[in-house]
Amino acid sequence: MTTKCRAMVFNGDGTYEMRMFDRPRPPAGGAVVRVEAVGMCSSDIEQIKGHKHVPGEVAPVVAGHEMVGRVVALADDARFPVAVGDRVAVDLILRSGLYHGKLLLYGYTMGLDVEGGLWGGYGEYMCIAPGTNMMKLTESLPAEHLTIFEPLANAVNWVGVAGVKEGDSVVVQGPGHVGLMCIAAAKMAGASCVIATGTSSDRLRLEAARVAGADHTINVDKEDVVQRVKEVTAGWGANVVMDVTSLSKVAVQQAIDSVIFGGTVLLAGLKNTAPVEIITDRIVLNALTVRGGAGSTEQSMQTAVKMLNEGQVPTEALLGEVLPLDQFDEALQLLTRQHPKREAIRVTIKHT
Repeated sequence: MTTKCRAMVFNGDGTYEMRMFDRPRPPAGGAVVRVEAVGMCSSDIEQIKGHKHVPGEVAPVVAGHEMVGRVVALADDARFPVAVGDRVAVDLILRSGLYHGKLLLYGYTMGLDVEGGLWGGYGEYMCIAPGTNMMKLTESLPAEHLTIFEPLANAVNWVGVAGVKEGDSVVVQGPGHVGLMCIAAAKMAGASCVIATGTSSDRLRLEAARVAGADHTINVDKEDVVQRVKEVTAGWGANVVMDVTSLSKVAVQQAIDSVIFGGTVLLAGLKNTAPVEIITDRIVLNALTVRGGAGSTEQSMQTAVKMLNEGQVPTEALLGEVLPLDQFDEALQLLTRQHPKREAIRVTIKHT
């Protein structure tokens, strides 16, 4: 049995590189997981450049935070609700407290100098700290199908924060992989009408939005978003609008203008500190609630895993492209939408 493994390291200066590591041993009270697959996230793009998304983020670091793997070792004093051999989803946040004196976000905050450095899903193996929320996953689906648990957990949380209830109309702005999860989560929460918006370049993603549960799609390059939402909702506007667009300077104001009197706007799309102009009088005069969506909770993680284990999510249709670690360059081209030949609604790295 080899004692080495590979991992992709983000250097924080615009570069990344494959490195060899010693296979880890379980830390005290912890575990080791052999990573089967890890979903790529649009935040990876900025993380490679060195943009800090979370408190305590470091570089260089083994990145990747949408991890599905198999438990291969447990410390003698480990206390997890899973056993060696189980397939698990790994919550990216250690919610039970600090580790090595800092907040632990897998793929972000544990550098290469901490117990061997394998703390992210772009490594073939991962260290797991004691207290980590590991949730058992079904064996009925391939691992790459199940990496959506993390964005789905975000979506479940945001749908709850926004108060989506049975019979509501919901607009989801941005049909990226998180937006698609928001569509699915809104439908599962009882929304009677879900409207997805996207650009002309989002044709493939808007088709996937229909599969995820969208009743209507809007091409923002060809249609007036606010007018179209009002048409679909008999002139009232949507009960909830969720903005999960990246870098759009107009989406926030469109969200405010598209929501019903007394409705809710949830902002979750990162603009990377770019200023966004809005007319705040619309919030005041229409008695709107504006909420922020920032990740998942332990409960939404559990709910997302339960949905996947029970087959409630169309994982095949939402899979996108799956590539091995040694094709990371191509995977990143797909993630950044710069691939010369094809588009992808989602990108996953599968370890062989």
